[in-house]
Amino acid sequence: MTEERNNFVHNVIMEQCKKINMSGVREVKAFDEETVVLDTAEGVLTVKGENLLINNFSATTGELLMGGKVFAFVYSGDNSNRGLIRKLLK
Repeated sequence: MTEERNNFVHNVIMEQCKKINMSGVREVKAFDEETVVLDTAEGVLTVKGENLLINNFSATTGELLMGGKVFAFVYSGDNSNRGLIRKLLK
């Protein structure tokens, strides 16, 4: 199962800053109504907002559904697989 989890592809789809569908989520590290911290295939992702709620999470598939008003997505940590993020920031 560990090898399978390492092969997750991380995607984020956000609708009107209120509904978020993610793939490639390995673990929910912490959450409350203003902050959700996730371990993803692209590194640690912190979601900031208000009234945040995790509607569904499957550690088996890596799928996560959440709602609430999102203000920011912040990736942190040293992960060599973060090619897309690096390309966007150039």
